[in-house]
Amino acid sequence: MQGMSTLKETEKENGKRSFKRTELLEKAKNLATSPGIYLMKASSTSALGKNQIIYVGKAKSLRSRVTSYFQPITHEHPRTELMLQNVEDFEIIHTETENEALVLECTFIKRHKPKFNVRLKDDKHYPYLVISTKDPFPRIGWTRKVVNDKSRYFGPFPSGYAARTVMKLLTETLRLRDCSDNTFSHRSRACILHQMDLCSAPCVGKISKDDYHLLIEEAIAVLHGKSTKIIKQLKLDMKEAAKEERFEDAARLRDEIQSVEIVSQTQSVFDPDKRADVDVFAFEKNETVAHGVVLQVRGGKLIVVKHYALQNFDSTLKDEEIAYDILTQHILLMEEGAEVLHAKEVLLKTLPIDHELLESALKVKIKIPKTDLQKQLVNVAHTNAKFALEGAKKETSGHGVTALEEVQSKLGLDKLPRRIECYDISNFQGDESVASRVVFIDGAPDKNLYRKYKIKTVIGANDFASMREIFDRRFSKMDMETGNEKPDLVVVDGGKGQLSQAKAIFDELGIQGVDLVGLAKARTEQNFQSPEVESSQERIFIPGRVNPIPLYPNSRAYKLLTHIRDEAHRFAITFHRSRRDKKSMQSKG
Repeated sequence: MQGMSTLKETEKENGKRSFKRTELLEKAKNLATSPGIYLMKASSTSALGKNQIIYVGKAKSLRSRVTSYFQPITHEHPRTELMLQNVEDFEIIHTETENEALVLECTFIKRHKPKFNVRLKDDKHYPYLVISTKDPFPRIGWTRKVVNDKSRYFGPFPSGYAARTVMKLLTETLRLRDCSDNTFSHRSRACILHQMDLCSAPCVGKISKDDYHLLIEEAIAVLHGKSTKIIKQLKLDMKEAAKEERFEDAARLRDEIQSVEIVSQTQSVFDPDKRADVDVFAFEKNETVAHGVVLQVRGGKLIVVKHYALQNFDSTLKDEEIAYDILTQHILLMEEGAEVLHAKEVLLKTLPIDHELLESALKVKIKIPKTDLQKQLVNVAHTNAKFALEGAKKETSGHGVTALEEVQSKLGLDKLPRRIECYDISNFQGDESVASRVVFIDGAPDKNLYRKYKIKTVIGANDFASMREIFDRRFSKMDMETGNEKPDLVVVDGGKGQLSQAKAIFDELGIQGVDLVGLAKARTEQNFQSPEVESSQERIFIPGRVNPIPLYPNSRAYKLLTHIRDEAHRFAITFHRSRRDKKSMQSKG
């Protein structure tokens, strides 16, 4: 009966959505054919908030563009379909020209930060290397803040990993000091780094001030792009390591060479034409994230490297669409208060959509690189973007809309699970019982929504009662009123038994409109006659279904759901240990 009720509710909701799209199509047919912008607004049932602007677009003809959204077809981009599921209404603003519409579109994107627009996030905290030349024996450090203290700054680097790699490489190769000023001033004998031939030991007079400054000048030369000597030595070391089958050392040296080459390329770019002012655009992307870079060349010299993270990125966007977003938002939105205004000429590998319109509206000349120097500039920009993307891939853990669609298909869900929550109970022999909640939004963890729960009403190890308490607190009226909207999908850690318990709690508490599944870990098959140790796949249990659904390790659904489950377990275990350690300290005190 419960399944039949849910099916009827889904059919009713789909009917309402279809009626709303038809209604908005009729409204769009009455629009004028003039240029302007359109504002898509969220529905009252959307988790995004009623009347919240969730998308801003420009149009040469408002009628033609807006009616295309509400036609009874499936759109090319999954993000567009997801956006339309949340649209209640739209507004339009007329402009005299398409140029004005372009400027107004960017202004509204900056003001309202719509959920479904790709937006540039200006990352002003990329790392720099710094050498304090006022010190008698300087060392190389790194910072994310440039101040006017007469030190020498080099960068920005595309990632903290790149900055630290180059800093460590130069410090050890040139035998520069690595200790703090306090340690340096109080040392009475050379440290172990000197014994390992990794430091020249200026602290105890093993090298003169003049000779040490020659080493610093060599480091500065590398950071200015004159790195031929050091790269040559690294390549010789790498070949020697590979010859001796020290493959880990060879891989490390390869990464060090790449880091130095990145620095060398970026810092050495110059134009023989000293009058040249140009902005060079590049971006790199994968299935979940994209990163943009702008090199600003003024008077023939590279003076600024700007990095942008692309928020709300959709992997189905074409390169010319991404180029459009980066170019327009960089020029129209980022120059307020900027130290360096945009150039009148830009270089990029892919022409953006509407590039003739952009040239007219933005007062720039958009060019594809033709000369060797122009190609070098674009290659440097792409190298920096690629390096930053690799760093971002290590630091972020989003899975993207494609993974959500695979989960929806695999589990037979009626709607895309944009908000997924997973819960885990942790205790030790019934002591200090705690629970965790982790939340993934659009396939990526949102740690601001993570929650820790201390079990208050249960004594001893009773996972069922603990789970009931947590769900009661999570789905209480008070919790929902504080902006904690209902999840689309709840994942519990465990198999058929844990899922049936969770389903019974949902029914008891009257929780509706939330899909529920259990995720059971792979298990070892007990076959003592076989010489091979076999194990099953991870399995998903669904209410009302006897057999579980297997998850295959290479699938996006597997990677997303196991990530959520493992994250909930990690969060619960960490909280439980901190509680147990605190209790242990109190008992000893």
